[in-house]
Amino acid sequence: MDMEWVEEEFELLTERDFYNTEWKIGTLMDDKPRDPKYIDTTWVRLVTTEDGTNSAIWGDGSKGKWTIDVPSQFFSISKESFGGWLGKRIWAGTINDFYYLEGTVRGWSPLSPASVVGGWQAIRLGVVEGARVTEEERGVAPWFKTSEEEEEEEKDEKDNNGDDE
Repeated sequence: MDMEWVEEEFELLTERDFYNTEWKIGTLMDDKPRDPKYIDTTWVRLVTTEDGTNSAIWGDGSKGKWTIDVPSQFFSISKESFGGWLGKRIWAGTINDFYYLEGTVRGWSPLSPASVVGGWQAIRLGVVEGARVTEEERGVAPWFKTSEEEEEEEKDEKDNNGDDE
């Protein structure tokens, strides 16, 4: 079954684009070997409470908050550990894609200063208790694209925008 792909351009994503979404996140901490078996994979639900608080519910039962700065397209999700006594971690990065996110993990504890402690990548799974996103809809993750695919996309964008070099 051949499908025709329609690339959707977006200007800026807003909080509304993340309300009640669920994401699969893979995290690789800096103190682990760069090997797939060391990637910690879980999910996180980004919900908004009745009082307007953006709350993150993690697969391991941890809680946190999520924020998006629309002008800079900067996104972050926090994860509290035992009421903050063991520190806090923040998954943060710049939004470049509707279906995929990636960035760094920053962390600190009462005994260690804030620092970058790892990296992460996330895939949008869909809406909580709603429609799931299919692999066909998401397309290839940006981190798996070849340089040829990226060059072709850039060429298509220039052709569609009428740019001449």
